[in-house]
Amino acid sequence: MSRSVIAFALASGAFATSTEVVAQDDVIVVTARKIEENIQDVPVAITAFSGEALENAGLTEFADIALLTPNFDVRPNGATGALFADLTIRGQSSGFLTLNADQAVGININGAPITRGTSLFTNLFDVERIEVLKGPQGTLFGKNTTGGVVNVVTTAPDTASFGGYAEFTVGSFDRTDAELVVNVPLSTNVAAVRLGAALTHRDGFGEGGSGLDTLTGRQLADDDEMFFRGSVLVAPGPSFSIRLNADYHEIDESTSIFRSLRSAGGGFLALESTNPDFYVGNDFRVEAPFAVSDELNINATVELEIGNATATSITSYRDQSSDTLVQSAPSTAVRLGQDSDLFAQELRLAGSTQDDRLVWKIGAFYSEEKGVDIDRLIGFGLDSSTEAENETWSVFTQNTFQVAPGVRLTGGVRYTDEKRRVASLVTAAENEASFDGWSWLGSIDYQPNDPLLLYASVSRGFRSGAIDQDNISTIVQPEFVTNYEIGFKSDLFGRLARLNAALFYSDYTDIQRTAFDPDSPIPVTVLRNAAEATIWGFEAELQLAPAEGLSFGGTLGYTNSEFDEFLDQDAAGNIIDRSEEPIGGPEWQFSLNARYETDLSDNLRLGLQANYFYIGEEELAGPSLAAILRPGEAVVDDYGLLNAQIDLEILDFGGDFGGAEIALFGSNILDKEYFTSGIALGLFGGISNRLVGEPRQWGIRVTKEF
Repeated sequence: MSRSVIAFALASGAFATSTEVVAQDDVIVVTARKIEENIQDVPVAITAFSGEALENAGLTEFADIALLTPNFDVRPNGATGALFADLTIRGQSSGFLTLNADQAVGININGAPITRGTSLFTNLFDVERIEVLKGPQGTLFGKNTTGGVVNVVTTAPDTASFGGYAEFTVGSFDRTDAELVVNVPLSTNVAAVRLGAALTHRDGFGEGGSGLDTLTGRQLADDDEMFFRGSVLVAPGPSFSIRLNADYHEIDESTSIFRSLRSAGGGFLALESTNPDFYVGNDFRVEAPFAVSDELNINATVELEIGNATATSITSYRDQSSDTLVQSAPSTAVRLGQDSDLFAQELRLAGSTQDDRLVWKIGAFYSEEKGVDIDRLIGFGLDSSTEAENETWSVFTQNTFQVAPGVRLTGGVRYTDEKRRVASLVTAAENEASFDGWSWLGSIDYQPNDPLLLYASVSRGFRSGAIDQDNISTIVQPEFVTNYEIGFKSDLFGRLARLNAALFYSDYTDIQRTAFDPDSPIPVTVLRNAAEATIWGFEAELQLAPAEGLSFGGTLGYTNSEFDEFLDQDAAGNIIDRSEEPIGGPEWQFSLNARYETDLSDNLRLGLQANYFYIGEEELAGPSLAAILRPGEAVVDDYGLLNAQIDLEILDFGGDFGGAEIALFGSNILDKEYFTSGIALGLFGGISNRLVGEPRQWGIRVTKEF
């Protein structure tokens, strides 16, 4: 079977096979620059790993990749729970859920953009690899990638042989997961189809009466998911291929567990969850909470070699709908929903000249997004529901030239033009806006010898402008970031170790933030270009393989992100200087990992693995926190989690059955009580919430490859 320490080591951007971290046949290939390259040859800060690496580490959801990636944070949205995710890379957060604004971290699946952070707390199903690119990536990936990009690549059909796997998992809280993937060649070495399905069920982990929804009796924080994926690859020759991917995903859960915090003002706003048990919800409930979503993704990639160049077309369509109701304050509930579809088309032409000294790319991109956002505050009678349309086009080029042996210069530029339209579903308010911007990149890298790469870069990206959902007459201009970075990538001690590191400094202007509206008769927040900031930090990844079957390592990330200038005000109109406040995301993150594999016999292989993850303290998002919360309550505390796994691989049962793997795993095995995220609802005078993280869980996983 292929499950081995090789895949585990991918979690820190390194391989381990026998006593080598990197072997000639085990190069980590990434597509960070939209061509296949060895990760150690790319002058970009990247963390890459396989779906198998995450599974061995006890991490099975998309959001879990942040635990292994320095300066990357994925948390459930503080207002909606696990249905929506907030992604932060190097202090720059996605922030916005609705169609009227965009995010700062891009997501691509098989080259197709995913513009909204819905349904990200889901099972990583039949994934080949994930790449996290840090820093502005606007030249090749477009607007709204000022923080970085997450590339997800699913497993491609194999035209050479029949195969697949079946996997079954049982665990704590009546967890029952099942996966089945089948790969069938339609014509040997020409065409194949790969089909898969995954089902997930887990009861909620709420305790006592407050751990249940008092209206339905349903346990809070439960999870039911269905996932279906199909892929067809046709490659009649080395110069032409077509790959069609389609997947459908459905989620049904009862939302996360919210614990309320008290207001500084007292009164009914001082209500908080009083149950001494940790895994309970608020003691008030006027509506039955739920979170449901479904999405369909279809994309087609066509590649055609034309001489020394390759033409690529990526066409994608995404249809998604979500609906969630959360009660996070007394006498009120929040109903949030979204129904949207996205069409995108990218055309690229890439090639090389001058004996491959010049590698060039040119391309064009177009997307159209339409949909409806439901945003209702039940109990207060507020409704900010809107419909929106976004149209984007851009052209780009990026080129790398080898000016001397081992020395390369890279330059790229992209122009983006966008139109937005937002209309209220409650009133006659409607507005349109147009935005444009330039993204660019310049870098130099030097490779004095094969296992060492030194690089320096400067890049500029922008997040597109927005139309405020609550005050549609307000147009918010784009925000810009200029990033300066130096780094190195190295394989040491005869490739027994890998050490990669980067240092960055970012100048962040016209930051889009919510603030109290001084012209409103009631305390409501509006979106505006509120601030400027400086962000700097570093990250490092280390992996060692000192002995046969043994590997260990770790990651470390530090981000210092605070406003240089941010004048806000409270609901009464008093000016508050929020300069020097952190922007978002934890300051410190680190992880440690270790794995040992040994052959117990010719037919039996034992694996032992442990992972520790630390996430630093993070301040809650929300306007004028210091004015509305009691000291010490405007934060999500730091926490550390320990996961472990014991796996036994039976190489061959005899006959035609082949082998199988059995794994016993545990997550949060020290049973740490922690919060994952939160929000400060200044609109209500200070009621705020934090979301409870998952308790200790155990499980057994059986995998059979065929």
